Amino acid sequence: MNTQIFSTHDEPLSPEDLNVCKAAFDQIFQAQRADPKTHEANDIAALVIELCRQGIRDCDQLAILIRKVGEQ
Repeated sequence: MNTQIFSTHDEPLSPEDLNVCKAAFDQIFQAQRADPKTHEANDIAALVIELCRQGIRDCDQLAILIRKVGEQ
């Protein structure tokens, strides 16, 4: 029997996960009063999705982590 182990990073995001990502993204840009249609916004969206895939599925926690990355 061939058993292959996949990490949760390889699993597709559920609709609920995508809703959390969108809420975090909106929260970040509302707090910054920034334009969510910029190249920087694309990078932030990718980071939100990556963090969600790594197991962070709380909107507020995602937004806090993204803001901390932006402060560095």
